[in-house]
Amino acid sequence: MVLHHKILNYLAKRQQPEKLYHSVAPVVIHPFYHAVCEEYTPHIHSLYKPKNSREFEADLDFLLRHFQPVDAHQVFEYQVKCRPVEQNSFHLSFDDGLREVYEVALPLLQQKGIPATLFINTAFVDNKELFFRHKAALLVDRWRQKPPSPATQKEIDRLLSVPYSERDQLDEAAALLEVDFQDYLKKNKPYLTTEEIKALQQKGFTIGAHSIDHPRYAQLEKTEQIRQTLDSCAYVKKTFNEPKTFFSFPFSEDDVPDSFMKAIRPQVDLSFGIRGMKIGQEGRLVGRIDMEKKGKDAQDTINQAFLKYKILQILLSYT
Repeated sequence: MVLHHKILNYLAKRQQPEKLYHSVAPVVIHPFYHAVCEEYTPHIHSLYKPKNSREFEADLDFLLRHFQPVDAHQVFEYQVKCRPVEQNSFHLSFDDGLREVYEVALPLLQQKGIPATLFINTAFVDNKELFFRHKAALLVDRWRQKPPSPATQKEIDRLLSVPYSERDQLDEAAALLEVDFQDYLKKNKPYLTTEEIKALQQKGFTIGAHSIDHPRYAQLEKTEQIRQTLDSCAYVKKTFNEPKTFFSFPFSEDDVPDSFMKAIRPQVDLSFGIRGMKIGQEGRLVGRIDMEKKGKDAQDTINQAFLKYKILQILLSYT
């Protein structure tokens, strides 16, 4: 698997975008981000490396050179109504409802005329609660202020591996480390407020749901998967009056059964995952491309996604 990724990375860096992207029928790609950060952000940087405004703008400029921007409602027409895709396009989205989307990303998107979708966790809106992974990152940040040692690294690794079902451990650790999550929420306001989300809506964003409090669905019972999904979607529809219901899986759609997709279908118009480019445009589940992964620039990331897509097409043609 490691060799596979190394080969793919090597090949991706040597592809000419124009030739590669036009070697398949026109498609819609779905790049996604969480935040665009100008400085070190304690609740984020131990989890992944967000791009700054310069890097994000470079990504946008690259996408605009090769793809036409579309919104979530146009994606619905392509995916569900089977409207033909006439030219390569992209639909941009953000997960988790972080305030940097409003403060840093929005001005650049408006300047360049790019619509986007924001997927929110309903428990975090208005900074009511802190995502358990953001709690872990804050605790790791505190540990990294201590002298490096094997014991320190072991504790950092432990905190970063705490699952959703055992998230109470993070509150216990916070008490020992004197980290006040409520104070952090109050002072730093990491998440968007209801009014800010409505302002984003007025400026071209579509609002979708991202579950209640961001569990990993593969670790939940089906009934809880459905509750997390439908309750968050109902909140978005009621609060923001969106005409269609869009949902993105927290973490990943991996190991989510087909029976779950059938159960939510009457109330969810379209779902979004993270599996990259998906073969075939029909269906209620869209694959997205992680633009923050390993700090790659847009060309390497999109090239790699297209190469995977082409390889899969070739393999399927022999089955």
